Order: sequence, then C-alpha cells, then structure tokens
Amino acid sequence: MATETTPKTIKRLIACCDGTWMDSDNGYEEAGLLRKEGSLQIPSNVTRISRCFEKRCNDGKLQVVNYESGVGTGSNVLDSITGGAFGMGLAERMRETYSFLCSNYMDGDEIILVGFSRGAFTVRSVAGMIGNLGLLTREGVEFFYPIFKDMQHWMDDDYEDPFPNIPFPNKPKGKDAADVYRARLEQLGYTRVRRSEGEGDIITIKAVGVWDTALALDETRPPFTPAVWERLPENKYTTDLRQVWFPGNHGNCGGGWEDQGMSNITLAWMMDQLASIGVEFDLPALERCFFQNFKFYHKTPSKLSIKSRKRREKTKKRQWAINPIYENNRPFRPWGLGTISLYRPTDRQSKCDKSRYLLDTNERIHSSVRIRLACKGLGLNDEHVWDCPALLSNWKLKRTRQKYTDPVPFQPGWCPNGGKDHMGHPNDWSKGRWVWEYVGNESDGPKETRQRIMVEEPLGPYERYLLNLSAGSPNVYHFADTINS
Repeated sequence: MATETTPKTIKRLIACCDGTWMDSDNGYEEAGLLRKEGSLQIPSNVTRISRCFEKRCNDGKLQVVNYESGVGTGSNVLDSITGGAFGMGLAERMRETYSFLCSNYMDGDEIILVGFSRGAFTVRSVAGMIGNLGLLTREGVEFFYPIFKDMQHWMDDDYEDPFPNIPFPNKPKGKDAADVYRARLEQLGYTRVRRSEGEGDIITIKAVGVWDTALALDETRPPFTPAVWERLPENKYTTDLRQVWFPGNHGNCGGGWEDQGMSNITLAWMMDQLASIGVEFDLPALERCFFQNFKFYHKTPSKLSIKSRKRREKTKKRQWAINPIYENNRPFRPWGLGTISLYRPTDRQSKCDKSRYLLDTNERIHSSVRIRLACKGLGLNDEHVWDCPALLSNWKLKRTRQKYTDPVPFQPGWCPNGGKDHMGHPNDWSKGRWVWEYVGNESDGPKETRQRIMVEEPLGPYERYLLNLSAGSPNVYHFADTINS
C-alpha cells in the first residue's frame, strides 16, 4: 500500500540582530549610571521590522523570525559598559544567530539576515561563517565552539588550540584553510554546503538587509562614519548592492531616537528592498509605526521639540519648513522633516585610503534629501536650517532625460495587501529623473562618469504608503517639486 508523503513546507528564515544597548526581548531600560530613571526602551528599526513580517506568505511560505538583542544588554552595569564601548559579546551573538539557522534550515529554505550598527556587523559575520563553514548538521553543531574558534584563528600561527583533535586532527591554517576545513567537515557529515542532499546548488543567502547601507549624511562621530561598500567585478552578476543616503545621523537611519520620523522612512525603504525579493509584511504594522510617532508629537514632545518651539515663539522664525507647512501640521512634522559622498577604499594592512575612488558602489540619494532641502527642514538638534554640507559642497541637483534601472521597479508586480493606493507614484518622470551631479574640485574628483552621478532613489510601494500617511498639508513632496522645478 502506497503511503502519502506530506509536502515539504519551504520556509524563509529571517535573523534580526539589533544594535548596541538595544534589547526588545526586555523592552525596559533600568535606572543606573547611564540614566537616572528607568523607562521603556524606544525600539530600533531592527525591532520594528522584526514585528512586521507576515507569518505566512500568500504562496504558503512560512516566515520564521529570530530576534537577537544587541551587545551591552546584559543584566549588570559592567556588561552595559564593556558591550557598549568594546563590543564584548559580539562573538556570542554571532554563534547564537548562526545556530538558529543551522537548527532550522531545511533544503530549499531562504535565508534573510537583518541588522543595524553592531548588529549589521553580526549578520555580515554570520554570512561569512556560512560561506566558510556551510550550515552545520546536528552532528556538527555538537562541535560548534571548537569549530568557531578554529575559524577565528586560521590566520594566527601562534594560536594554541585547546581542542587539537576536535572536530578532527591536523587542522589546516593559512589563506586556503576555509576551503580545506569545510571540505573535511563535509566528508565527516558535519556540515551542509549544497542543496539537494549535497548534489544541488551551493546554499546561499537571499539577502543581507542592514541599515548601514542606509547611509547617514549628517553623522559627525568618527566611529560611526558610514562604511561604503564596493561590488567587485567578479560579483557583478551575483550580488545586488544597494546603498542610499538619507538625512540624519546613524541613529536616525537605524532608529532608536524619540522622534522616529526619519527612521520611519528608512524602515519603509528597507521593507521595499526586502519585498522586492519576495518577503511579505503586515501592512498595519507600518501604520502603527506612523501613529506611534504621531502620538509622540502630540503627547510627549522631546526636549528638543520644546526647545525649538520656544525658540520659534521668541524669534518668530519658521520651525522646520515654510509657514503654511508649519501652521497646517504642527506639532507633527511631515514626511522627511523629522528631527534629524566621496569614499576611497582602505588598504587592509596600512589602513590608509587608496588613491582611487570606489567604483561600483551603486550609491543613491533618497528623495527625502531633496524634500528636506526644498522645505527648509531644520539641521541637527533643531539648531538651524539644514544645509547638508556633506552633499552640497560637491554635488548639485538637476534633472536628466537619462534612463536608469531601479532595484524596485517604477510599477512593481507586488503591492502591500494588493492595495491600489500604493501604486500611485508621486514623481512625474515625464520631466526627467532627479540626479545629483559632481561639481566639486576637478583635480581630486572622480574621473569616471558612473562616479560623477548619484541617482535619486524612487519610492517603493511601502514608502509611498508612508508618504500618503504623513505628507502633510500642503503635501511636502509635491511642494518640493514646485520649488526644485
């Protein structure tokens, strides 16, 4: 008698790693050296997006989410200081995230990695571990700690291995160690490198979605200087690199400030990036993010909001935009007006910048930059009108008839919950595309055409939906078009 086999359910494994001091498993910040009173923690974008994923997609695919808190979120002051200042605990979070994937992966599953700040470093490291080791089997996981330590010290000839015979003796060292080590793990049945019981394609990562590719135009702290990535020629057809510049600093891009207006935009942007590869979200979750920020303006204004309001009353100057926009919307700040590029590669040995500019970075400028400039949004800490020196010192806005291919198509085949309202595009491209052209010093400026133009990133459906919720009256997006034109 034939037995029926249960169809295998393909999963999408989504690992979310938060930034320093971020812990949504707890959600409460205790009183201590860094704060006088305990308070509810303001969630980062990693936390918020981890709560936005649909549990089951329209095609039946399950989305399994694992959230990992950031370093410095232990139960004592010492952990908070060492984790925050020195990143202590990163290795532990790498192991936990990697173990989640090893324990849950089945043939055909997709892997999505999401992170911010040190959480972005964590998921990139996990991606590297998968490349170096594959995904350990149940048998291999038993030796995970010795395997992890081996991987850390492949290039260290002075390392004294406390486990010389685990998982096997005569371990390889040097630049080719990863390939040899992984092959031996595979021979022993300790890891999975290919799909279809080892006969199919190599197991790959579908996406690494990190808010460090949402680059901060106003970050002034050296440790948080945006790290711009370059796609190597050999990866042109296998890696889709997307990097976009936004107003604000590191925290505005990744979330965690009281005013989440700017981080709402980067949240919607990341949702569009992941949706373009099949990830599905719960639309009401984005609505909750917007209305939480709306309540912040009406009920619990920050000290900066109070400060800027008093300054406006005293000086009679506009607070964040032209008078009609302020008068019609206060105290809420419309889309893109919430509180709030030239990089060379670094030599790994000397740590010095090389002479050439990065080539294939695919950097773009988000439209919220143009809107904020046109509407005279305020600068950092609400101290002055935002003039974006990091951009305007070398780049000029213009329209062009040149056509560009976008990661998220002008009219994508997917749409949040099938709603037609999200498909209307605010840009009138019949007049051309907005781009930023290099106009800086020619003696040390970029030479190639692709380095001299940064295209404005068009809004995807989730971003358009957020714009519909928060554009204000008059609509800041349409108002900016009249100013720029």
